[in-house]
Amino acid sequence: METKPFRPSPSTIVLWAVWFGLMGGYIELAAFLLKCNWLDPRNYNTSRHFPWMYPVAGVLVLLPPAAALIILRLIRPAWVSAAIVIGSLCFVSALGVCFRAPISTVACILLAAGIAYQAARFVRTRAETFNRWIKRSLLVLMISVCFTAVAISVGGVSGNRSAESKSISTAKNVVLIVLDTVRADHLSAYGYDKQTSPNLSRIADRGVRFNRAFATAPWTAPSHASMLTGRLASELSVDWDSPLDRRWPTIAEVLRRAGYNTAGFVANTTYCSYETGLDRGFATYEDYDVTAHAILLCSSIVQRTLNFIGTRPRLAHWFEGEASASTRKSAERINHDFLRWEAKQKSGHPYFAFLNYYDAHHPYLTPHQTDDGPTGLRPETAADFGLLRGWWGMDKRKLSAHDAQLAIDGYDHCIAYLDRQIGQLFDELERSGRLNDTVIIVTADHGEDLGEHKLYGHGVSLYRSELQVPLIVVGPREIVPPRRVVDTPVSLRNIATTILSAAGVATDAPSFSGTSLLSIATDVGQVDDVRSDLAAPPEDDPNRGESPVQKGPMRSLVAEGFHYIRNGDGSEELYDIEHDSGETHNLANDEKFTIVLEKLRTQVSR
Repeated sequence: METKPFRPSPSTIVLWAVWFGLMGGYIELAAFLLKCNWLDPRNYNTSRHFPWMYPVAGVLVLLPPAAALIILRLIRPAWVSAAIVIGSLCFVSALGVCFRAPISTVACILLAAGIAYQAARFVRTRAETFNRWIKRSLLVLMISVCFTAVAISVGGVSGNRSAESKSISTAKNVVLIVLDTVRADHLSAYGYDKQTSPNLSRIADRGVRFNRAFATAPWTAPSHASMLTGRLASELSVDWDSPLDRRWPTIAEVLRRAGYNTAGFVANTTYCSYETGLDRGFATYEDYDVTAHAILLCSSIVQRTLNFIGTRPRLAHWFEGEASASTRKSAERINHDFLRWEAKQKSGHPYFAFLNYYDAHHPYLTPHQTDDGPTGLRPETAADFGLLRGWWGMDKRKLSAHDAQLAIDGYDHCIAYLDRQIGQLFDELERSGRLNDTVIIVTADHGEDLGEHKLYGHGVSLYRSELQVPLIVVGPREIVPPRRVVDTPVSLRNIATTILSAAGVATDAPSFSGTSLLSIATDVGQVDDVRSDLAAPPEDDPNRGESPVQKGPMRSLVAEGFHYIRNGDGSEELYDIEHDSGETHNLANDEKFTIVLEKLRTQVSR
């Protein structure tokens, strides 16, 4: 038994903090993997670097209490015994592990306190022995973290090789810009009464604007997968918790084999990250950040603290402005990353770039709360910010008129912010001289319900508010005719074929058999069926179980001047595309439209 008191030095406190941080982080990692069924990457929802980020997060969380102990050690050495240090560090580390369990915060604190107390008792008479053991095992832990970080980084570099060595200097660059959660009728470029998109209006004059473009699904993952594969959402494996499989090739894979450099820059890391399979074919794919902030978010203590702040409007109010979207990449950031990559591209290898902007998605807060943009309500109080941050999960049936308008105006302000960033991107490409050699497609993956049919959010219905999106194609005059407006309904599934056509790349892959939007714009191509599907409701229904998709899988078809919807319970809806943009008059029970209804019913069942 050790009789001489052991009082840890500041350097020893640091070593112990690192050891407890790494051990706690690894245990949190094991709990995280167990919760995600170990080998189910679709459910990770974190950077592919997470195997080393978790233990590093554990260390970062323990540094502040370690610093406090060191300061106390310097001021009152007698107060800082080995038992006090071990107990304190063990409590914080154990608390992080306990927070991974589905128990209350109070229970977690009590359990962590009990573990810390027992650890302190154990070490009280064994401090020097414990210290020697920590020094030996700490080296193993640190080597493990470093090896994991290097292995993942090297694997990412080897997977992100450049394009094939073919030289196709005469081919055009192609940029696909997807505005997440932007409905067409909230753009001034599409007739909205607020000036939300003056830059898109300016850009549209340089090419083709499609007035009736429809997504194949009303939520992110299947809609993006459809654009990148040329398939309907119902033909793809991607779902709320299932990634895109390899049944169909992606446009990035085809272009990369043809000699294109390919890159993706993603802001929506929930449903556009590498976990969804949308990264297939991209030599560079930037989704999750690997920053100190991202690493800290791996800690359950940090997550629990932020969740607590988010539920307290007065505290959340402190995080307005820049922090309102701190966990997502802004359009400004996506532009910066793309232009940085674009500047490195050499002649002889055209590129295909995919840019995903996320700023119009709830909570409808712009990165910078300024007075720029259209008029309307802006969040000012703690209650306003709390309302928008909790928008998806709140009970919309209790909304006041002010609150509903605050959300709509916030959505419009986000679109205006996106428009400014797109305008700056185009201006920069024009200054660099690249715009003359580039075909750019601007669209959205889906829209957003903002009270229509008493619905909110997306992924909940097949109404036009969720399906009809902007679609603008610009490029060299020999490829894209300027100042062209197309009223014919078109599907976003044709984007893949359009990209191949613009790039001049031929493929015999049957999945890319759709019609090029450019041929439709010049009245050459035949329009395919404009179909949309919704297989299952979101895990957390923003409409409290009242969303139409709760009745079962849905399918819709735009044809013959009508929008037909078949609901999961077998009921049908029919709306006049031309005269009922808000879809307020269901014609399915009107005998005048029996023939049209039967025709569309048969067509949608094929």
